[in-house]
Amino acid sequence: MSHISTLDPVQSISPVAGEHRPPLWTHAKLQILYGYWLKQRPAGTGLPSRRDIDPADFSTLLGNVFLLNVNEGDPRFVYRVAGQKLSWLHQTPLTGKPLGTGLSAQHGVAAVNRAQDVVNLRQPAWRSGDLGWCGREYLNFQELVLPLGGPGGSVAMLLGILVAIDCLGNEY
Repeated sequence: MSHISTLDPVQSISPVAGEHRPPLWTHAKLQILYGYWLKQRPAGTGLPSRRDIDPADFSTLLGNVFLLNVNEGDPRFVYRVAGQKLSWLHQTPLTGKPLGTGLSAQHGVAAVNRAQDVVNLRQPAWRSGDLGWCGREYLNFQELVLPLGGPGGSVAMLLGILVAIDCLGNEY
């Protein structure tokens, strides 16, 4: 979140209102993934499924991307995959670990709550903030979390992207 994660928001917009237009401040990488997600949606307001998503279609984003399994039991959210830039931020590999790994208890609960909001609302969520929690207070972040459909209209996974940005707006 965080990839939903994990970070204290400075500004949070969740869910995207109306026609799901990204905020004006959205980084280009988030816009690319969001546009791809929109194109993969079935007619109407349905959610794309994991089968509709081909990582080769956005290979330049993969270092920033994460995919969370949505489980019925505990842990509720587990990283199916997490890009290398996310593992760098958390200072540990995240793939296969529960959402909240490497976070304080407070940050972990907040990350799970944000992920649950995306599941419940079935809509994208955007947010931004600083990376002070991991000793990188000189960097900010932007994050997008997108629901992926499952059986019977459920949300089976969350696809997300997090970009670290320096004070000049450049990706770090």
